[in-house]
Amino acid sequence: MKALDFAKFGQLYKNNGKWNGKTVLDKGWVKKSFTNYFTDHKDFEGYGYLFWRKVYKMGNKNIEAYQSSGNGGNKIIIFTEIPVVMVITAKAYNKPYAHSQADKMVQEYLLPALKMSNE
Repeated sequence: MKALDFAKFGQLYKNNGKWNGKTVLDKGWVKKSFTNYFTDHKDFEGYGYLFWRKVYKMGNKNIEAYQSSGNGGNKIIIFTEIPVVMVITAKAYNKPYAHSQADKMVQEYLLPALKMSNE
């Protein structure tokens, strides 16, 4: 799959299962996918059906997202409050820094760039 295909997959979830006005995924499935099934872990942001809940910080604001994360730092990130889906493709396969490096790129560079472009 290409990065654009991953972005389309993320946008399908962002649109609650609709693509070009047609229901492709049941809205209930999308909601279940984003539901945290590990509420007993206090330090854990959450995990649903193959989607991790992640809260990014921008200044004093929390920006919630759900993301699919693959080996090497690959991610499809769906933001809940802003109209953005991000895709990161990376090659840090089996490296311990893969996901933290991708998260750092989002928090320190990509989200601030979005804020600047909307001012």
